[in-house]
Amino acid sequence: MTAKRTLFGFITAALIVALAGCYKAPEFVNPVYNCDCGTVTFGDSLYNLKMAEAVVPDSLEPLSRSYHLVADLRTADEVDAHVPAHDLTFHFSFPVMDDVVYYVQQDDVQHLVQIINQGDDLFPIRNYKATDGSIVINTAYNGGEETVEFNLSIRESVDSILVGLPIAFTGTFTGIIE
Repeated sequence: MTAKRTLFGFITAALIVALAGCYKAPEFVNPVYNCDCGTVTFGDSLYNLKMAEAVVPDSLEPLSRSYHLVADLRTADEVDAHVPAHDLTFHFSFPVMDDVVYYVQQDDVQHLVQIINQGDDLFPIRNYKATDGSIVINTAYNGGEETVEFNLSIRESVDSILVGLPIAFTGTFTGIIE
């Protein structure tokens, strides 16, 4: 009787292991971040934004604004292949929104355009500054959707020295002011 119990226990354990080993997980789907909130054109290429953030950075100045945009420069195949991040970021801010159109060569527009390429060991971060162009903001004075459009000419900045030829950098996006 002990041999039968041992054999029964062994068969039961083997059956449990076999059933547990047959679990099939659902196929992994790589997430693609896309906020559906706008696009940018860098040089000759159009990119969807994966993030556009609009915030009021100074609680004592309700018309202060800070914007941060991120676009993925990788192709769909590179995203699927998990190629290291290669992003275009644009950050700009205003102490107070007192106009609709801001000209970067005349107004004090604090800004930075960067390409961050995790796959480039030599130049993983490249900085750019606008040398010409405008930013048009449809301000949401009471909160809600705020639409921003920009048309800039940028140049790479190396140790605060502008190098290379101008690059067209344009875009339109919508941010939410709470």
